[in-house]
Amino acid sequence: MPKYRKHKMIYRKNDFKVRSDESGLTVMDSETRVTWEGYKVHVSEWDPKHPQLIIYPHQDKISVDNPRPTSELDADLPFGEGNANDL
Repeated sequence: MPKYRKHKMIYRKNDFKVRSDESGLTVMDSETRVTWEGYKVHVSEWDPKHPQLIIYPHQDKISVDNPRPTSELDADLPFGEGNANDL
């Protein structure tokens, strides 16, 4: 082995070379991770999804706080054009 190589190449079953989608480096598959966008990148390039990108939906309040019962005397008349007794 040459002196500049610090680690030995170890054979791992089902480990193969992959090209990183972000930088284009060729790395082993065991050294990659998949980002939340679906890219396969090296461990040093991987970033978790930012918490502000996660949306927690909530249901809007659509009911009326103080509903009034309808009566027969109430009518949909424009303002100033008589009252319900004129019908």
